[in-house]
Amino acid sequence: MHQPHPAEPGSAAPEWVPHPDNAVIARSGLENFERVYGRRPEGIWQSPGRANLNGEHIDFLGGRCLPMALPYGTLVAAAPRTDGLLRMRTLEPTLDEGIVEVRVEDIGPGRPEGWTGYVAGALWGLHEVAECTPGISIPEGFGADMLIRSTLPVGGGLSSSAALECASILAFAGMITGSDEHDDARRAALAHACMMAEVRVVGASTGGLDQTASLRSHAGQVVSLDCRDFSITYRSADALLDGHRLIGVDTRTPHWLGGHEFSSRRLDAEAAARFLGADRLRDLLPETPSQDDVETVLRRWEDAAPTAEQLEGRDPGDAFRRLRHALTEMLRSEQIDALLAGETGVSVPCAVGRILTSGHASMRDDAEASFAAADLIVDTALSAGADGARLIGGGFGGSVLMLVPERNVEAVTQAVAAAVVRAQLPSVRFLDLRPADSGHVVCRDCLELAGMGCS
Repeated sequence: MHQPHPAEPGSAAPEWVPHPDNAVIARSGLENFERVYGRRPEGIWQSPGRANLNGEHIDFLGGRCLPMALPYGTLVAAAPRTDGLLRMRTLEPTLDEGIVEVRVEDIGPGRPEGWTGYVAGALWGLHEVAECTPGISIPEGFGADMLIRSTLPVGGGLSSSAALECASILAFAGMITGSDEHDDARRAALAHACMMAEVRVVGASTGGLDQTASLRSHAGQVVSLDCRDFSITYRSADALLDGHRLIGVDTRTPHWLGGHEFSSRRLDAEAAARFLGADRLRDLLPETPSQDDVETVLRRWEDAAPTAEQLEGRDPGDAFRRLRHALTEMLRSEQIDALLAGETGVSVPCAVGRILTSGHASMRDDAEASFAAADLIVDTALSAGADGARLIGGGFGGSVLMLVPERNVEAVTQAVAAAVVRAQLPSVRFLDLRPADSGHVVCRDCLELAGMGCS
């Protein structure tokens, strides 16, 4: 979604974002939809944002990623139309410009611009996959009235854009099929449709991680996603959260994946992979990689000493750093996956914490995607008693993930809040990140909400 303006420096007191009550929000959404569109929605659908334990900048390279869905997300109230018109309005104050209209036939690369591209792009993507997705047949002239409410920090690196896409496509699919029962195969197809929308309509260089997490997660579990084929193994988060909490820190430094910084990192890494003879960088490592395997690939690069011409015009130094980040990030993902699978006898939180911190150093030094607030928060959190911390999301803004022993939560959050104020950076917000369920319908026909009043 569009970048909001950075927040002003503020208080050192920790500010927490509470878990949303989707039933309360839905009741409010019902009333607002009727006010805006003059009729009742056919339903209200929700899809969550995500946090990634590990696996930044490697989904498009075939690496393993370890996301989890969040209690925070996006809700979409919708009713179908038959005139080929898509009408959209958001309740996000920084983005609301009233009802935005677009003809479905006009949706395509770069059209429409801004946040509406994610909603319209989801319908465009659904058209792209409908022919090969059983049970999805889009009627001629299908459109919709849509009203959007997000409980995620916009631009916070927690996949607010993917949550918007996924909530929208669940609404479209639900209205078209009359059912909200989607098996995993259909959810995978819907996630692919949303990924194509973000890449081809919005123009962001994403690899499908965010959409998969939003549509295919399970409560209490981390998604172990093999991005070579998008197969999933679910890992319980119990051992990781034993006496610990995962806390997100919204830096209020917005990120924007439609910018050139993220896409340039992807181009560097992909050029490096092709130079080394791989369509996907993950194919250069064995199924169970080690640090020695990573070093072997890096030595191949150093021995070859590629030129910019051999790298399709990319800077060799930049490409090497992106290569090193990607390979070590793939190794870190496999290490965490093994820990969550219970294959080692070590303390899971302590071991994962060390890997998270190593991942941040790689995002800072090799991906070169970090920024001052994130570096300060990571250093402060570790000094105050966190077991690990790292930048999550695409970078260049966004959020930090901290793994903190329960007994140290107050000390760590107070230290982080105070540090950013001393540095005259925007005040931060803290989020309790418990693995949540995937996108789903909140109410159908909303009859159960109609008589309950509005919050």
